[in-house]
This record gives sequence, structure tokens and C-alpha cells, in this order.
Amino acid sequence: MFKNYSFKKIRYALEAPITWLGMIFFRILPLNLASDFSANIAKFVGKKIAVNRLAFDNLSKALPLLTKDEKIQIIDGMWDNLGRIIGEFPHVCAMTYQELKGFVEIDEESQKNIDEIKKLNRGGIIFSAHFGNWEIGPKILLNQGLKVNTVYRPLNNPFVEKLTAKKRGVPMIKKGASGSRQLVSALKNREFIIIMADQKVTDGALVKFFNDDAVTATSIAKIAIKYEVPLIPGCIFRNNKKFNFSLKIDKPLEYKLGDISDMSVLRATLKINQKIQEWITKSPEQWFWVHNRWKK
Repeated sequence: MFKNYSFKKIRYALEAPITWLGMIFFRILPLNLASDFSANIAKFVGKKIAVNRLAFDNLSKALPLLTKDEKIQIIDGMWDNLGRIIGEFPHVCAMTYQELKGFVEIDEESQKNIDEIKKLNRGGIIFSAHFGNWEIGPKILLNQGLKVNTVYRPLNNPFVEKLTAKKRGVPMIKKGASGSRQLVSALKNREFIIIMADQKVTDGALVKFFNDDAVTATSIAKIAIKYEVPLIPGCIFRNNKKFNFSLKIDKPLEYKLGDISDMSVLRATLKINQKIQEWITKSPEQWFWVHNRWKK
């Protein structure tokens, strides 16, 4: 055990400067070149590692009617998108809200929904998924006048975590006991919480996602119902494999206020999964298929 711990510390220490140099390298490159270059690397490497098979299996489980060639094309697009996120990260961190605004389209319906939830003055939970470039959404919503806080899971490597977390330039809440207290406090202050609701968890409930049940976090719905705040779907789509995006904000989900019974929470959680499923079906190449989402 001690040897494994020591090896992990050495590995973490080596990863940090590599990450730092990578961020400097992509920051020096022009934005579009950084995005394209990183996408090509990710496509080359991604298809040679074990999780590529997991991504293919997950896609087959979710969308079984696709042909093999269609699945390969989607997985190729997934690696392309993930690579772009990495190459774009240093640029996104350095850009102001106003600079980013020029690369993000907000359709009339989404803008109307944003204005409506602002008028409610109740705060709320904006649930999203690992789609497009999810690093961009919080900055755009801050620019829209929403006081948002992003809930996130800290990276395993503490050195890389310290290096990347501060650069995001948006309020962040770490998952965990202290983070939960911050989350509740923010909601009581009528602020907004952004939560990625598409990952596998260990302490959720089996809820249908595509064609099979998947362990899904019920805490998102439970908190929204308990504190009687809107549960708002929000997602950002990449357009044409470029640094150009569309932000979609839907009307809040309907649920019974204050009813935190298991049935009520499960119904709301199913609605969350159905909304994410809708986004994935629309642009499957932009979702993070390498999560072991259906592991029981």
C-alpha cells in the first residue's frame, strides 16, 4: 500500500508540470489552431486506448439502431470534441464574459427563459451534461446576470487541481459535505447552482436512461423540491466542430413543490434523464460516452 501511495505521489508530481506546459503551449497557439491541433491528437490517441471500447459499447446500448459505421463516426466526433475542449481551455479561462459572448448564440426562446427565471428571483438549479464545451456555459450565464456557482468534482491529482481550478474564473463548489453546505447557502441567497447530471454515481437510484436503468443521482431533484427552487435544463452545443456554440436554456421542469417523497423525487429525476437523453439523441458525437454510465 505504501509503495502504491508513493508511486501515485510521484505520478501526480510529474503530471503537474506536463499539464502546465501543455496549457502554456495551447495558450500560445491561436485559438482555432489550438482547438484543431488538440482535436487531432485526441482522435489519434483516443481510438487506441481501452475506454474507446467502452464508449462504443455505451453507444450501442443507448442507440442500438445505428450502423457500425455510424457508431465509429460518432465516437470519432466525441474524441474530436474532447480534444477541442482541452485545446480551448487556456483560452476560455483567459477570455472575459464579453469576449466569449461573441462566440455563443442564444436563441429567442432560451433568452426568454433566462429572463423569466431572473424575474422569479428565486435562484435555482441548472442541470446540464458534459456536452459541447461545458467550460463556457457558466461564464455566459454570469454575463446574462445570473449569479451562478458550478458544482464540480475535484481532480484526483491535487497539483493539477490547484493549477486548473483557479483559472476558470467562475465561482466553484466542490462536491462533498462542505460543498453541500455552500450549495444550500447559495440557494437560500437566491443564487443559481450548475450541476452536471449525466455522470455515474454510487449513491443514487436506478432510473431509466435510454434503454436501461442507470444509477442516477437523486439529490439534484431532492434539493430542488425541498427548497422549492426551479429545476432548469441547460446545455451548450458546439456548432460545426468550431469555436462557436449555441446555449439552450429550457423552461423549468414541472414537479410538486415540497413533496420530497421517494416517488416524487424519482419522477423528477427521470425527467432530468429524459432531458439529457434528448440532448444526446440530437448530437450524440458531443457527449462524453466514456463514462461507465450503465454499470450497476
